[in-house]
Amino acid sequence: MPEIRPDSGSFRDPLSRVFVGPDAVVRAFTAEGAKDIDAVWRTGALRRALDSGDLIASTMVDPTQVGLSVPWTLAMTHPRLPFVSYPYEWTFSMLKDAALLQLKLTREMLAEGVGMKDATPYNVQFIGSRAQFIDAGSFEVRRKGDPWYGYKQFCEMFLYPLMLQAHLGVGYQPFLRGSVNGISPETMAKLLPGSLRHPRKGRLTHVVLHAAAQRRFADSNADVKREVAKAGMNPQVLDATLKKLTKIVEGLSLGDTVSTWSEYSERGHYLESSLDEKQRFVRDAVASSPRAQVWDIGCNDGVFSRIAAAHADAVVAMDADPLVIDRLYGALKSEKNDKILPLYVDMSDAGGGIGWRGRERPGIFERGRPDIVLYLAVIHHLAITFNVPVAAQIDMLADATPELVIEMPHADDPMVKKLLKNKREGIHSDFTLDEFERLLTGRFDVKSKMLLAGGTRTIFHAVRRG
Repeated sequence: MPEIRPDSGSFRDPLSRVFVGPDAVVRAFTAEGAKDIDAVWRTGALRRALDSGDLIASTMVDPTQVGLSVPWTLAMTHPRLPFVSYPYEWTFSMLKDAALLQLKLTREMLAEGVGMKDATPYNVQFIGSRAQFIDAGSFEVRRKGDPWYGYKQFCEMFLYPLMLQAHLGVGYQPFLRGSVNGISPETMAKLLPGSLRHPRKGRLTHVVLHAAAQRRFADSNADVKREVAKAGMNPQVLDATLKKLTKIVEGLSLGDTVSTWSEYSERGHYLESSLDEKQRFVRDAVASSPRAQVWDIGCNDGVFSRIAAAHADAVVAMDADPLVIDRLYGALKSEKNDKILPLYVDMSDAGGGIGWRGRERPGIFERGRPDIVLYLAVIHHLAITFNVPVAAQIDMLADATPELVIEMPHADDPMVKKLLKNKREGIHSDFTLDEFERLLTGRFDVKSKMLLAGGTRTIFHAVRRG
């Protein structure tokens, strides 16, 4: 196997570690960790999870076969995922589906004496619109009296973010992006007070009492594990808790029905012939070479993502409106589409890593290398609304991709005029087609371009120099 390297986000479990190679991912176990894997891997629940695809495909190998030695005594290989996404890039429905998968697996494993060490959404990934559990190291032999060790983490990183959005209409993504550990019980108790007009199911048990317990044990010398065991944490009690949590999560819904862009499409500004031209142009550009991965930045309802998916192994569809992406996810899920991954990404505020030393969860540009990027109906929004210079956007794209399909609205485009309406006169006087072409050709060679039928937009297919 080619050389593998440790994954920067895998260090918190002392019994296992993830290594990444060009074609596969390796999870290695110490002797202590291997004992758990040997014991649980033969259970029916784990085999069913593998067969159904709920758990990522896993093949046992000798560590020496993949270039590993002491302290690793057991290893397994997994397929490389097309793109690794993070929960702060997911929409409400995606986080909800990931939460239900976590609860489902935890209950199924519990029934056969298998425990789960943690309950973080970082252990779940989406293959297109399909949620899959990827941390085979989470499973261990459950000892008598063991609590569900992942309960606090489940609340902080699944339940509380979902409650925040469902009950208060507040997007959870900035909270998860701001802290790799999620929302604490103490913080959630303040965010979801008892003075709310209607009672919220699960609030008393999983927020108020949880926060009180955290305060109780914070400065205590109490043996928490012993107290939990005395309280009777048998499998039946834990399963009842998991079942109730499942009902709570299932009952949470996204209250938002309209957002800034949910009822809007840039396509409304095109003549029908212009839209047809644009679709053909995109299709020809993407189909001109084999594509392992395409990024569609500013995907809206995914029309161009679908065109790209017909000529690529995988498409990452990004938009700055979480409701738009949530709707796209619902459509892709109903189709069982495993090629298009929809993500909530605001390009005006994206890129940096979080967690330990800012490297535990790398920024989006470090997690993927698209063969071609679609940048349609985006540049004017970033340049005029958020004052991100066109030159800076071109530099970002040149760093991200060797090939580009980019649409440039002219100064007389209706949407450009609308965006400029409340801006200081002359402040964006350099937002012109000539200046755009000058900047583009400084980093890219233009393979083809087309003036769309409406006469106010030009689309380019460009290849990065060098």
